Amino acid sequence: MAMLDWRILPRMSPPPDLDAPRLQELLSRFYASRIDRNAARLGVIDIVMARIGCARVSMWKFDGTEGDLNLLCFASKTAGGELDVTERRLAQGEYREYFNALIERGVFVSADAMNDPALQPMRESYLLAHNVTALLDAAFMLNGRAYGMVCCEETTSTRAWSATDIAALRAIVTRLALLMSAAPESVLWSTPSRPLRSIAAEPPPSNVGR
Repeated sequence: MAMLDWRILPRMSPPPDLDAPRLQELLSRFYASRIDRNAARLGVIDIVMARIGCARVSMWKFDGTEGDLNLLCFASKTAGGELDVTERRLAQGEYREYFNALIERGVFVSADAMNDPALQPMRESYLLAHNVTALLDAAFMLNGRAYGMVCCEETTSTRAWSATDIAALRAIVTRLALLMSAAPESVLWSTPSRPLRSIAAEPPPSNVGR
């Protein structure tokens, strides 16, 4: 799979935070108890899905201790479907290369998930089980913790995620973290068991496929 080196990407101005007003309004309504938690989660997912244009979006939280982490999916939705709150768990001990890349870079980008070497340990248990053909993940910090992640997936074909896709998803999760940090209780995500090491602010050379 061809690799795109972040060091040779053309320099450009940061993308406008196009989704900030919608996220602000959504979370304001949630924190004012005008909508419930699942309605807020559905709203976040719909914003991501509309911006990225992917087949499925899911929300995950980090849990555990450094070196022995878990990612727990607590909400997901396929395009045209309903909110799914079935829990799914990925363990760092089983998928260490994927976890390390996500924490160190802040993003994990795979144009061809089924054939991505870093994802082969989860091919049977997750990729095939959920028809994941390409994925784009962006993690975020909250109060110094590696806190949560938003995952975009394709389910029918490979996809060469663009630099614009990646920047847009990073902007959304960054805005989410800012809005959540200003709230008295960030119940969209549950608090991890203890602080974890920092997620990279900008990704170094990574596994972005062309």
